[in-house]
Amino acid sequence: MPLDYLTKESSEVREAFAQLEQIERALKETEMHYVPSIGQERYLSGPEICRYLHLSCRTLQTLRDTRQITYTTVSKRLFLYPEKEITEILERNLKIAE
Repeated sequence: MPLDYLTKESSEVREAFAQLEQIERALKETEMHYVPSIGQERYLSGPEICRYLHLSCRTLQTLRDTRQITYTTVSKRLFLYPEKEITEILERNLKIAE
């Protein structure tokens, strides 16, 4: 009875590599959309808030300086914004078009 050796060309190896590539793509996609949480609260970074609210970095800084937006300082230049409070601010300031 001849022995079957696995080589790069064998269908089993090609299928295994294809599955590994799928897993790698899924992990990279998950990493791109991962938002860390602290306790039960999810926090967004400054660039994420700017994209989400269509703001410039300077406008976001003004909102922080005038205490119109809640944030947590992690380091001298890193601010995190609680997603729940950002949503509440948006809902509170919602104006229905007539």
